[in-house]
Amino acid sequence: MSDADRITELEIQLAHQQRITEQLNEVLTEQNKVIDGLTRRLQALDNQVRQLRERPQAEPDMLDEKPPHY
Repeated sequence: MSDADRITELEIQLAHQQRITEQLNEVLTEQNKVIDGLTRRLQALDNQVRQLRERPQAEPDMLDEKPPHY
């Protein structure tokens, strides 16, 4: 194999590696966006649960309760 062939082969391999690196970067960027969105949703749900726990419990309305014979 001549030096020119070896250089050409190395250039081809480098081009493939660069393409794969760019694709991986795109995937990681997209996954980061998804993770950020899920994190925001989880924080919102956590806040809702915390607010519900902090809310004072209202006494049950006797009109809403079923009579004992049901």
